[in-house]
Amino acid sequence: MQNPTLIFIPDISGFTEFVNQTAIEHSQHIISELLEIIIDANHLGLSISEIEGDAVLFYKNDPIPDLKDILGQSKEMFLRFHSYLNEIERTNVCQCGACRTASNLTLKFITHLGDTKEVIVRNFKKLIGSDLILAHRLLKNNIVSSEYLLITDKYLDNSQAIDSELESWVKIESATDEIDKFGSVSSKFIDFNPLRKTVMAFADENKPRQYSRKPDNFVIIDAPILLVHHILTDAESKYKFVAGIKNIIADKKINRVSSSHTCVFDNLEIHFETKSNNVDNEKIAYSEEASLKNGFSFILDYRLSNLDGKTELSIYFNRSLKTNLNSPSALQKIKDFIYLKVLIYKNKKGIKLFKNYCEKISKEKKELWK
Repeated sequence: MQNPTLIFIPDISGFTEFVNQTAIEHSQHIISELLEIIIDANHLGLSISEIEGDAVLFYKNDPIPDLKDILGQSKEMFLRFHSYLNEIERTNVCQCGACRTASNLTLKFITHLGDTKEVIVRNFKKLIGSDLILAHRLLKNNIVSSEYLLITDKYLDNSQAIDSELESWVKIESATDEIDKFGSVSSKFIDFNPLRKTVMAFADENKPRQYSRKPDNFVIIDAPILLVHHILTDAESKYKFVAGIKNIIADKKINRVSSSHTCVFDNLEIHFETKSNNVDNEKIAYSEEASLKNGFSFILDYRLSNLDGKTELSIYFNRSLKTNLNSPSALQKIKDFIYLKVLIYKNKKGIKLFKNYCEKISKEKKELWK
């Protein structure tokens, strides 16, 4: 296959029933918000061909993401989708059918690899091709579950799919569908029902926590809060204050929720993913998840407060959802606890370098950050 295209379609199921039985204005608004959440969670740099009412047609030509990346992308979209539905249910005031039944919506994903062509319609690129038709027809299939990731064999044959690298909850099953004009189409699918059990934990991790315990690290920086926040969240700035760093590989130039970057040291790589950023008056809550190659992951919660022109910075270390999903043994939990304590200790040293750098920049450019 020459220059194949990845076709990736997140599809909101139950859309027709949802619209028919409810106030159409509110239902359209909710669907629009859910589609925005799916698009904002795109951390693989997928291009959008079009938004199809209740689905988004993503595509990518080179490089083609492997199964681990596709699963991670689908998981991120799925958890953010259901977190938002839970939030609607929790905070809902309106009692129209749309607002009361939004939590019944479901999300599935189709992944296929095939030949496509791009055509230009005014200023927009539109994808066409028989493989695109096949991907859409696979939205109707024989899979019993309503929420899953379907991966065609055509994609798997051309990707680096290593089952051993997938998370422990993942179970890959086979499926075959008879598709009109395409014949028998073989695929694999991963049921997302186990992920539904982690939605609440994911939502808790991605909103500002209310802490009763003391922060693991604390410092007052003689610099404006916006400057400290900028340096803290700018991956490239780490060259200036992180000791021993050799390289930084970022997926985007501007940090947004779901953006990621990897810090490379001599014998260590740490992958960071932005989880949340909340601004409330003169306080900012920023959160990122750090993952190591050995599978250990943790959440860093930063709390910044304006203190008469200075910045009060509190840092909290927490075990992440990834670690909890892998159901570690009691011994592994002890090892993880010790590892976390070591990281906190190292962070105490690193935060001094961070403070010094922020204060240096503040003296040079303070007027820009008032």
